[in-house]
Amino acid sequence: MNKNLLAIAIAASLVAPLAVQAEVKVSGAFQAEVGTLEIGTGDRQTITDSDITGNGSPNRVRFDVTENLGGGLKGFARFDWEFDTFNRADTTNDTSNTNIRNREKYIGLKGSMAHLKMGRIQGIYKTSSLGYDKWSSTSLQARNGGGGMSGGNFGHSSFVEDALEVGFNAGGLKGTVQYVADETNGNEGSILGALQYGGKTWEVTAAVANQEFNNSDDNNINWKLAGKATLGGLYLALQYENVETAQSKLGLPAAGSTANVDAADYIWGEAGYRMDNAELIAWVGSVSSDIADHDALSYSVGAKYHFSKRMFAYAGYHKTDSDTDAHDVDAFVGGVRLGF
Repeated sequence: MNKNLLAIAIAASLVAPLAVQAEVKVSGAFQAEVGTLEIGTGDRQTITDSDITGNGSPNRVRFDVTENLGGGLKGFARFDWEFDTFNRADTTNDTSNTNIRNREKYIGLKGSMAHLKMGRIQGIYKTSSLGYDKWSSTSLQARNGGGGMSGGNFGHSSFVEDALEVGFNAGGLKGTVQYVADETNGNEGSILGALQYGGKTWEVTAAVANQEFNNSDDNNINWKLAGKATLGGLYLALQYENVETAQSKLGLPAAGSTANVDAADYIWGEAGYRMDNAELIAWVGSVSSDIADHDALSYSVGAKYHFSKRMFAYAGYHKTDSDTDAHDVDAFVGGVRLGF
């Protein structure tokens, strides 16, 4: 833990002199949950954590640096770390120092309509529609083990290493392509891409992720179609995925572990309604797998109370009902999040 704190302190000291010439923005979020969790045929347990189901919390500290280069061109960079609220790794018997973990680290150039980015980046397959789920990064979320969206680097979890990204944004149309160029990566030649079109109240998205395997003609392909719309206080979202790089939390092949795996289809829909500070949100999703006895139906329902634009509390219930009992999930959860 001390090594991680030292690393952040060094990064902050490096950023400070840049503030004289460049704009430095510090942002992030803190979240804590408490709830009861039952997985498979195991006993129900009371748990406190950043997210009790372990599918990915929002806790992070982020430095964004931008430099105005003139002529409408800007340079930008990001350092980003994730941490656990309850600090389970910092114990006498655990010297792994995993409480603070790397997220995105990249540098790039951007103009008024296009950008170039290089480094460790969230996959565009993930980011193009992950935000459609208003329970994202809580134990009520749809992705990964939630049962409504895929996981893995080429799905809706984790990051793409050694990536080059180019993108444009013009007239409501956004396009992004990411390429893995490093031959030592293991997935050199992999490509992710997304097209999005819309405005403030609606958007449609199409995305694809082609995972290549070095020294092999094999590859796995994920693709999806998604859309969202806001009608007054009503919110609607829908997504379909055809997935080959599926996540292992539902007993499907682990992401990145096997080429030419059996495919799975994910269908997910969410509805929400906000009135003043209170918001009701529910989603339902199904997984239909080519692997026998691995279909699943999942849903989450709950409510948020927004104290401000940056802070809210929430409570809800999540259920995953799989053909294989060992993959069932049943969770009651409450939490609070503060962004900055």
